[in-house]
Amino acid sequence: MSDKIIVHISEVDVSLNSGMGRVEWYWKKAFENRGYTFIHIGPKEVGPYKHPGIFPYKAKQYLAGLAIKPVALIVHEPAAGYFVNEKILCFVESHGVEQRFWELWKAGRIDGLAVPSFKSTILFPLWRLFFANKGLRKAHKLLLLNNEDSEFVQSRFQRKSDDIFVFDNGVDLEAAFELKEDKSELTVLYNASWIPRKGITTLIKAISILKDKGIKFRLLLIGTGTHVAKQEILNSFPPDIDIEVIPTFNKEDEIGYLRKADIFVLPSFYEGKPLSLLQAMSVGLCCITTNTCGQKDIINDGENGLLFEIGDYETLAKQLYKVLSNKELRKKTGQNASKDVAKYGWEVVSSRVVDYVLQNC
Repeated sequence: MSDKIIVHISEVDVSLNSGMGRVEWYWKKAFENRGYTFIHIGPKEVGPYKHPGIFPYKAKQYLAGLAIKPVALIVHEPAAGYFVNEKILCFVESHGVEQRFWELWKAGRIDGLAVPSFKSTILFPLWRLFFANKGLRKAHKLLLLNNEDSEFVQSRFQRKSDDIFVFDNGVDLEAAFELKEDKSELTVLYNASWIPRKGITTLIKAISILKDKGIKFRLLLIGTGTHVAKQEILNSFPPDIDIEVIPTFNKEDEIGYLRKADIFVLPSFYEGKPLSLLQAMSVGLCCITTNTCGQKDIINDGENGLLFEIGDYETLAKQLYKVLSNKELRKKTGQNASKDVAKYGWEVVSSRVVDYVLQNC
């Protein structure tokens, strides 16, 4: 008989200070609350490696060295193909199906991200997509983050809907809605890496339209990352806009930044189910985001936020203008958002994942 052990394999460390790491931290806690040992195999466990494609191989070696018989493996999508032929049940964990993103990129559907070169086409899919897709095809069950991914996997890999669990990301619920006092200048918050996939070109174009119209506001950009200099980000925008850039922050500082804001914007082209959006909703921010991926699973347009089509910077500019000038709309969508995310508490959503895994073992 298998021990009460769950093994989790991912190239992201379990940590409250990263998006995916935070999800896994709460999963670990939920399994442990059910009396299971949750063993994570990540970069710290396998030791140094020269190329990301080597991680799954080293993780498999590490697992073999443990000499244990887990109830199940939960494996992040890029490494999954290495583990589906084991005699242990394998659940693939995806935070945005990689094949679907690759097809969008290859088709030139992401502003600011050039169609991949021949070299990129050879190097990227060979070590990543092959094993990701093998996992999606052959794993016992799939843990996916949004309905679009579920539909794609059913069509692309002929998986049955019964083999798929669309899980939810969670939110810290201690931050209740608070109506902001009137301000002479409102703050628009962007909380994401400063990369093309997150819609930064769309954001820059929309902000430029508002600037040309003489509309006053502050721009707060947090979590942009250390891969791009602050000054480079500032130079992307027209001059004379009040902009603050925070490349990194700790989890405990996130609520403070959210409370400085009045409007949240996420113009992303591709996501799983964004933690940043859920957290912004929890504090009652008026949220504007794209009509795709997990965003459209969460946002009911006009009720608990606003949606626009990917890349449509003109509509984003119009929506920003509308909410900047309409306090009642900000209040209505923010209040509805904070009520709606109450069902996404970390303990609740993590418990559902545990239920699904154990029921299918």
